[in-house]
Amino acid sequence: MSSEDTVDTGKPSTENNKALIRHVVEKAWKPSVIEEFCASDYVIHFGRETLTRDDLIEFMSMLHSALMDLRFTADDIIAEGDKVVTRWTASGTHQGVFQGIQPTGNQVVFTGITISRIENGIIVEDWEEVDQLNFTQQFGVFPEV
Repeated sequence: MSSEDTVDTGKPSTENNKALIRHVVEKAWKPSVIEEFCASDYVIHFGRETLTRDDLIEFMSMLHSALMDLRFTADDIIAEGDKVVTRWTASGTHQGVFQGIQPTGNQVVFTGITISRIENGIIVEDWEEVDQLNFTQQFGVFPEV
């Protein structure tokens, strides 16, 4: 983390929480970042599923393998209390196999909104909504309309 993004975990504040989320987003939710900044008992509510930190690490490892140039941009970050809402855009080039789908070479762009709950300077829980239809269409799973 750069000096301007330093997170002071000694005292929780909305600005520190926003800096933490900004850092994780800028690091594209890489598995090592998840291990460092998400609690060991972290959970993410993704649609009807609740996943663990290990589940997220596995998924993001697959996604980074398929989109080797994966980037996330925080379009908006809003914080209040222990929660941070992030509207984000992700993009990358489909260069590796993803969930059995062979590389297309296509540029993939998808968006989402994540609500993160932070305790003691680490993420303990997320609620995430992703434009899954658009995401899967770009991998060629469903035909685009």
